[in-house]
Amino acid sequence: MVRRLHACTLAATAASAALLGGCALTEVTLTESEDVVIVESQLTVSLEDDGTTELFLYAYLHRTLSAGRPDEVEGAAVRVSGASGTVVRLAEADSGGVCLARDRFSSESSVGSCYLANVSPSPFTPREVVELEVILADGGRLSGVSRIPDAFDFVGLAQENGRCRVEPDTNYRFNWTEAAGTWSYLSDTWILGLEQALGPNLPPGPDSLYLSGFAIGEKDTDILFPGEYGLFDFDSEEESITDLLRVLDDGLPGGSWAEVAFAATDRNWVNWARGGNFNPSGIIRIPSVFGDGTGFFGTATQRVVNVIAQPGSEGAPPLCGPGAATPP
Repeated sequence: MVRRLHACTLAATAASAALLGGCALTEVTLTESEDVVIVESQLTVSLEDDGTTELFLYAYLHRTLSAGRPDEVEGAAVRVSGASGTVVRLAEADSGGVCLARDRFSSESSVGSCYLANVSPSPFTPREVVELEVILADGGRLSGVSRIPDAFDFVGLAQENGRCRVEPDTNYRFNWTEAAGTWSYLSDTWILGLEQALGPNLPPGPDSLYLSGFAIGEKDTDILFPGEYGLFDFDSEEESITDLLRVLDDGLPGGSWAEVAFAATDRNWVNWARGGNFNPSGIIRIPSVFGDGTGFFGTATQRVVNVIAQPGSEGAPPLCGPGAATPP
């Protein structure tokens, strides 16, 4: 229920009450909240070292209110069409788990319907304009448009079969070329083997950690790994996590390894990725899906590399590159 009041500002003290004798409510409006469908969808073109591509596309459909109806939005027809005339149809998944794993801005407790498509090679190319269309079971329609950001390449990175190594307890600065049409570069990393690598040096804690790093703007094309990565959930105060983050400031501990993904994301993605503690361009989310509901349709190009922390040895992957200084 939304209440809108036009009146004098009220003070809480008895002393101010005498000053408010002339104040009166001039308008009180009660508005019923509307139950609408929210579409959160992202299309990612993964760029492989051998020149091949892969498309991953999801759409997570849920509601603002249940209003006596189930939260799932089942039976929808979801498709994405490209300027080339290619059409990809998304299939409804058994649950929203896959979508929630991809969508960091939806609550883990959200209940909705997940629609997926995975195609190799990708039928869509960087810089292509693509359109999302959702036809609901009741006939409602939602749509959104995006231009996929351009492709990008790593600069100065040595790797073999998507793998490279860093010296233990050493940071590495990733650099990449500019991707036209990008509003933000997002890098996620899943670091594993921490408990074994650190042994008794730290209190018992998680063996793996999921961290994120951001570079805002098309020309911001470097990030220190893992020193400039952090928890997306900034409210986490678990002591063992804090200790791990301090260790990672100095680099990956020997024996640990990580998958590191880099995505060049479009304007729609950044405009929706607002609120909480991550506000690259404001705190109010701006939708890019319109019609009988709201939401966003974002696109990205992506590259992935696997990094292991170990000294050089026979059969080890190549050194990613010269180590970088620990951040101050």
